Amino acid sequence: MTLKQLEVFVAVAETRSFSRGADKTCITQSTASQHIQGLEEELGIRLFDRGRGGALLTEAGKLLVARARKILAECDESRSAVRRFVGMEDVVLRVGASNTPGTCLIPSLLDQFHKQYPNVRLEVLQGDSTSVIEQLVAEEVELGFIGGRFNDERIHFEALGEDTIVCAVSPDIAAKSKQSISQAELCKVPMIVREQGSGTQKAVYEAFAGTWINKDSLRIVAVLGSSEAIRRALLNSTGYAFISSMVISEELSHGQLSTVRIPGLNISRKFYAARRDGRELSPAAAAFWDLMISRWKDDNRNNR
Repeated sequence: MTLKQLEVFVAVAETRSFSRGADKTCITQSTASQHIQGLEEELGIRLFDRGRGGALLTEAGKLLVARARKILAECDESRSAVRRFVGMEDVVLRVGASNTPGTCLIPSLLDQFHKQYPNVRLEVLQGDSTSVIEQLVAEEVELGFIGGRFNDERIHFEALGEDTIVCAVSPDIAAKSKQSISQAELCKVPMIVREQGSGTQKAVYEAFAGTWINKDSLRIVAVLGSSEAIRRALLNSTGYAFISSMVISEELSHGQLSTVRIPGLNISRKFYAARRDGRELSPAAAAFWDLMISRWKDDNRNNR
């Protein structure tokens, strides 16, 4: 049973004529007869009575015609849905993002993306870098934007740009101490850290490997699940924390937070765009991928 057979069958049923049904489906009458004959042979029953009144549906034909109309209507709707998808009309694009890309990188592009593709709705699922990779693998999102690269052959990564991670503290605490502390002193101050799986924390601990600092020797007073939570804790003078300079740029410029230099410890990390390897992107995802990469690679080159 083919869609063409069903299309011809419905056309003949509606016109009660093989010739008119053939014209309606843009084929010859003999071809229309062949389609109906093939359908009847497959089903093992006659679908039309041929007589003076034209081609009249049998009881089996009446049973089939309602279902055939539904199938053809579903096919038409499916074609329309795919055309809308390709044309980026009434499309939902789901992407995953870790804290800093989700808070700083993506929002800065929303206006430009919406102007170029007004009928695409962007849904951003935020979590730590590890959870974004899990969402990509599970195909819950089509793209991911994270603050670190992972060894996973199922995922293709492309670098976006660099970010500086600073040790920040409130002016209240900074006034009582110094603008620079040693690696030994770092282990004595109250520290607020991100949760396991965070790209920021991963970069910090990797940077420790080039020093004598042992992460287990830190005086950790809180483990928080987002950059926003870290920022608020810093503003409340809870302690020191390593955080993206992007996240607290306004607080630094307004003097609400200060940075503390730690000789021998400079931390930077790259942001990455991630997608499932070997998979074709939807038109909306391809457009957003290109926009993110071109924008942040250009910004990174201009800042050098």
